[in-house]
Amino acid sequence: MGAKKIKHSPEDWLRNILDIHFHPTLGAAYWIEKARLLGIEVQRDIKVLDDLMAFGPMDEKALSSRPVEDFIPKKFSGEKKDFILGDTGGTTGLPKTTVYRNDEFFSVFVEFFGRIAEAQGFPQGCNWLWVGPGGPHIIGKAARMLAVRMGSMEPFTVDFDPRWVKKMVPGSMGWERYFQHIEDQAMHILNTQNIGVIFSTPPVIARLAEKMHAQQRAAIRGIHYGGLPLEAPLYERLKKELFPGAVHISGYGNTLFGVCLEVEPVEGSIHYFYEAPRLLLRIVECSTGNEAESASLKRLEKTVSYGSWGQVVFSRLDESFLILNMFERDTAVRIPSSPAALAHGLTADGVADPHTPASDRSEKKNQHGLY
Repeated sequence: MGAKKIKHSPEDWLRNILDIHFHPTLGAAYWIEKARLLGIEVQRDIKVLDDLMAFGPMDEKALSSRPVEDFIPKKFSGEKKDFILGDTGGTTGLPKTTVYRNDEFFSVFVEFFGRIAEAQGFPQGCNWLWVGPGGPHIIGKAARMLAVRMGSMEPFTVDFDPRWVKKMVPGSMGWERYFQHIEDQAMHILNTQNIGVIFSTPPVIARLAEKMHAQQRAAIRGIHYGGLPLEAPLYERLKKELFPGAVHISGYGNTLFGVCLEVEPVEGSIHYFYEAPRLLLRIVECSTGNEAESASLKRLEKTVSYGSWGQVVFSRLDESFLILNMFERDTAVRIPSSPAALAHGLTADGVADPHTPASDRSEKKNQHGLY
């Protein structure tokens, strides 16, 4: 399957997306309705990306309560076989559903990683171990394609259900027994198979590292992290002490918008960049607490300066699915594109060290929804 390369200018791509989703008869029912309710004439009022703020914050509940067809342009109604369906982990409420067209999915989740990984010398042809959820989460579908993209067969897999884990109290007997069950399966694979690449969440990788003997850790030549925040101190230990012979690549993303990738190591921090113009990440001032929708609307316009912390807001502009001004729970530091990112054509601002607020981290919840 070939990757679909976006070569449009941001303005041309925006116009293409608006023409598709707001077409009066072949567009997406949700967005046609939204524009009518807000009195927005898209062709007249939306010219540049900043104009999208006129739609206000994304209604998250709509993504979990309305049929997915309401968000898919009608022009694609006869092409369901060409779509990949994904649900979020449901951390902040009911799971939210989205789709990607096959070519979009391959470009966003697979080819992007392959390009960055090859540039960093990530191993090819090694057996992969994937420890994480399968369906309905998008990350499990991506894991299979990633291994094949990097010259391997489908990965050895240990499946776990993050929605079930979230129902248990961290550290409780049930919680520990569940993770022991996961670790026992993973260690059996590591003890019996020639594994060269591990793909999982940072906590799972750290727990497995403690159980692996030195020769097993030395055999790991590549590690891909996703699904949960990765703190810089743990990352440094994994890279320098536990798996010093491996190429490490961390990803930040979720089911709804795709993935941002670490394109080069940065001492004491983790920097992520993404492919524009189909994705737009903005770092805005954080909320001071419960706020009215009007206050959220005002915060959309308050992008923080480079080097400052703020709340992540994303807009996804794909032909298959449109999401505008979605507030994430995550906070992150706004950073400019780096020379390494620019070398890959990643011109948009990046984000550094994304994580949940301290009050949420104490609950040990997965705010990224495992892609």
